[in-house]
Amino acid sequence: MPTRDPKTEQDYRERTRRIAETENKKAGRKLTPVELVKAVMQRDLQPTSIRQIRAAMIFTMTEAAERQPENAADLKAAIALLRTWVSQNDTQGEPRTSQCKQKVGVENDLSRVCHAALATTSEYARPLVAALNSGTLTGVRFAEWPTAEFGPSSVAGYGWELIVVNGKNSNGRAHGETRVLRWVSLPDHLVSQMKFWIAVAKAAKAQGRYDTLNDTLESLMRRVTQELFPRRLLHPTLSSVRHAATARFKAAYVATATTEEEKQHGLAMVAALLGHASDATATTHYARADDRKSRFPVPVPDPAEVARILQRFAAPKHRDDPGPDADGADQAG
Repeated sequence: MPTRDPKTEQDYRERTRRIAETENKKAGRKLTPVELVKAVMQRDLQPTSIRQIRAAMIFTMTEAAERQPENAADLKAAIALLRTWVSQNDTQGEPRTSQCKQKVGVENDLSRVCHAALATTSEYARPLVAALNSGTLTGVRFAEWPTAEFGPSSVAGYGWELIVVNGKNSNGRAHGETRVLRWVSLPDHLVSQMKFWIAVAKAAKAQGRYDTLNDTLESLMRRVTQELFPRRLLHPTLSSVRHAATARFKAAYVATATTEEEKQHGLAMVAALLGHASDATATTHYARADDRKSRFPVPVPDPAEVARILQRFAAPKHRDDPGPDADGADQAG
């Protein structure tokens, strides 16, 4: 099943349009397709961001070449140049995004990153720390935050709840349109940080600069992690928070199981919290259970969402069923 849908295609067009506006403004004129690509290739980006931008621009330019035959030659030259764009940190064969992410010991490293970021003079230090702590608490994808609604829970016995639109619902890899995470209680500082980060994310999205915010936070984090861990090949990234959260969720709901039935139910709870249609992704692509003491409380999924996933477990498999979600494009759509 193709993972690109009409929404993704529109996101590609919008991202390319914003990139062109930014580079044209910097240059003080409208750049040719090849000039635009050369300008974008000068950016210092992580392999994941390069792949996302490259995919968006190739799609949009290919579409433009079909609609504008008079510009096809220039556009095809730009596309050919884009296909050569890879990060120096990328490995041969372009592995799936999950292979590029640090998955072990993430939570402790993220805590160090937060302290180091706050020690900088960057105006984005506070948003970065709020994004990292909110992501580690919830496992929410970066691209999903502008859709998030957080506040007191309407369900008896719970103090707080987060409702978020599942980022990969349109291609059949989510258990539904939205997911709900609930907590009996949360520390005041985590409540404040989550409210602050959601407000930042929504404002950036409304102003059409959420991709720019992603790139800026990613750049700050890369600078901090390179200073903290100069000898490492793998550094924590914005997406690492999802791995840290998954490790906690597994420790709480899967590692404690004593029967196969309990394990199956635990896997369904983890999948529900992550927005997955099944347990395959969390089992295959995410960090192992981490039972070390954590300062982040584990949320509880909505029972109806867990039931949908358990029903899927019991249903016979078909050839056309979506495969495991490698969670590649966390930032895009």
